[in-house]
Amino acid sequence: MSSDARLGLLLAIADDELVIGHRLSEWTGWVPYVEEDLAMSSIAQDEIGHARALYEIAATINGGTPDDLALGRAMADYTHAVICERPNRDYAYTAARHYLYDTADAVRLEALTSSTFKELAELVRVLRIEERYHLDHARTWFRRLASGPVEARQRFSDALADALPEAMTIFEPLPDEDALIADGTLPKPGEEMLAAWLDVVGHDLEEVGLERVMEADAEAPVGEVLPTSSGASEVADESPRPLRVPGLERRDGRWVHTAGFSGAGGRSGHHSEDFAPLWEEMTALHRAHPGARW
Repeated sequence: MSSDARLGLLLAIADDELVIGHRLSEWTGWVPYVEEDLAMSSIAQDEIGHARALYEIAATINGGTPDDLALGRAMADYTHAVICERPNRDYAYTAARHYLYDTADAVRLEALTSSTFKELAELVRVLRIEERYHLDHARTWFRRLASGPVEARQRFSDALADALPEAMTIFEPLPDEDALIADGTLPKPGEEMLAAWLDVVGHDLEEVGLERVMEADAEAPVGEVLPTSSGASEVADESPRPLRVPGLERRDGRWVHTAGFSGAGGRSGHHSEDFAPLWEEMTALHRAHPGARW
């Protein structure tokens, strides 16, 4: 297997962590409670720190620096899932994305503990210690909002339904996934991890009576077919290959995906209109001061 395939895996995970970390950091000073200000800031800092650790391993493969990998690439070179770049909107959406992302990340990290890529497997074992806190925090808000007053429960349910299709694309296959699986660097294919994640989410939603979220239109296009920040969709005329997430069906007591991913999305560098301003802000200092260290 070429080192490029390993590099692609590292960058995909690191980009997820970097971009969602930046989004969560935007809540600093604006969250509903002082305690949440501290918690969300801490989680954002952790995610960006995890990204740096992954970029450090990636730098040993491509000969660059963690700073250049994190902040010195063109927008199309970032391979994070589209959900990571979406604006925070209200706290219901942030809490929904937080829950969906961190439950997905937990499935992914668990699988990577058995990777044959020694440096990655060792790092993942360390990252999981902090990620357990993130998951506990996400689940706390999941339970709080799901069992809250009618308006809070409705807004949270709607936010979960909005975020779920794009959260599924965290498991969009990487371009070199077959090589990664053959070598054991990626112990499980994306679709197998997606199935495990759907079990977790389906169980949690059914436990609080929000299983209707899983019946949302999972064929809503993302990636090059661009949902706007308001939730409406606009088809990008120049896009020949819109990304579509799998459909969902209930089979033998389990939620399963019934169609593969089609087109190219975040894992291939295709992003929404929301990423450009985030990229501009995130990389401004690095671009203004070449050689500056993170």
